[in-house]
Amino acid sequence: MRSGMMIEGFKLGCRCGQVTGRIAAHPRWQGNRLTCYCQDCRAYLHHLEQADSLNDFGGTDIYQVPPAHVSILTGHDQLACLQLTKGGVYRWYSKCCHTPVGNCFSSFWPMVGIIHSFVREPLDTLVGPTSGSVYCRGALGRLPDELKGTRSQKVMVLRLITKLLAWKLCGKNSPSVFFVNGEPLAAPQQLYSCPAGKG
Repeated sequence: MRSGMMIEGFKLGCRCGQVTGRIAAHPRWQGNRLTCYCQDCRAYLHHLEQADSLNDFGGTDIYQVPPAHVSILTGHDQLACLQLTKGGVYRWYSKCCHTPVGNCFSSFWPMVGIIHSFVREPLDTLVGPTSGSVYCRGALGRLPDELKGTRSQKVMVLRLITKLLAWKLCGKNSPSVFFVNGEPLAAPQQLYSCPAGKG
């Protein structure tokens, strides 16, 4: 797929089917697929008893898009949230079956990282391979080069900052299914006793 092509809209859903949603069609440049190996992402999935959503090296496959591209069609009342550190990332999941849904910095920053297990088709098919990996030092074992993707962590971070600024300027932090008037849709469960990570 060429960088200028559109990504077709695709379906989202939890494992039991109570929560369903959709990512709207968008230019390919507005999405950002990566694998995160940070401790917090692993703690989030272990807390939900969803460690099978991690790869063999403890990485989480994530597709980052602006909140304005994400809609929840059914099961709003089943969305729940947790934070692993005070003031940390809002990590959403479905109460019904503990499917990890996605990560948000806050209502101000226009990014939601959708966890691959909430996507109803393989991301390879929908958006292509991962662009790169972050926090590789946190991987469980030596990470093979073929899993890292083509971009370094430094490039991936700069890429996200650029996208955040562009999305903010375009007003793509709103509407958001995860925040209402700047406040999270559901009060986050606070797990501050967990070790701080980088995710």
